[in-house]
Amino acid sequence: MQSRNWISVLSFAILFALLPTASHGQEAIGKATSVKPQAEGSHAGPLSGGSNVYSRETIRTGDSGQADLQFHDHSNLTIGPKSSVRLDKFVYDSNKSAGSVAIQATRGSFRFVTASQGNGAVQVKTPYGTLGIRG
Repeated sequence: MQSRNWISVLSFAILFALLPTASHGQEAIGKATSVKPQAEGSHAGPLSGGSNVYSRETIRTGDSGQADLQFHDHSNLTIGPKSSVRLDKFVYDSNKSAGSVAIQATRGSFRFVTASQGNGAVQVKTPYGTLGIRG
């Protein structure tokens, strides 16, 4: 009887080990182009140059951390030290040069530079208000 229980537990453990993680179940929306000295994503874990970033992921930097991200539409987001930014939404259609981006900056500093997409919307939420820019 104990061997049946052991086989059931082992089978259950293997099943959970084979389930995809959140980052593998989502499509990447961009990449970290540089990270100095460290930054961490809620899905991807520690980031380095070339790491993928995902929609609904929170990027955090340490006391002297900085992360430069580039999205598929070639827009750039630089996240400064002691910061936390959530990449809420990223939609881009390269055929129409249109899309929308929504980020939530809960702490710290950031710089967002849009690409040359013709039609689009950018929404930046902060603890103090929301900034919306329409193409």
